[in-house]
Parts: sequence; structure tokens; C-alpha cells
Amino acid sequence: MRKTKKIKDLEETGTIEIDINTIDLEELLIALGGVLFTGAEIQEIDRPILERLEELITAEILIRENDLRPAPEGETMH
Repeated sequence: MRKTKKIKDLEETGTIEIDINTIDLEELLIALGGVLFTGAEIQEIDRPILERLEELITAEILIRENDLRPAPEGETMH
């Protein structure tokens, strides 16, 4: 797994600033997991963050259901 600057900041400082409009699913899951792991309650997570998580999960499900991922580099789609 690649570690982005956002993930490294979270690991080093315990705090993170994210733009929920541009964050991807993996980064959001890691950020939320870190917050919950440190002892926060699910009720402490703001509604817009949960709504963005829902959007990203819905998009991921659609991608998987419709096999919309690009072929890995060096491979062709059949």
C-alpha cells in the first residue's frame, strides 16, 4: 500500500486535515480507522464525512459490479 502525505501526517501527528470532496476511499478509510483506533466513538464522526464515505463506497461497488477498472499496465482487456 502506498502511503500518501495525508496518511503520513496522521501517523506522525495524530491529526489530519482532509478535503472530503477530493479524498479517495482508501485514504478516508485509513483516516477514519485511525480516529476510531485512538478511542473516538462513531458518534463523534461528523455527518458530512459519513456521507462522503457512503458516496465512495457506492461508487466502488458500482465499479466492481460493472468491471470498470482499467486493465493493469502491460495487460489487455479481452
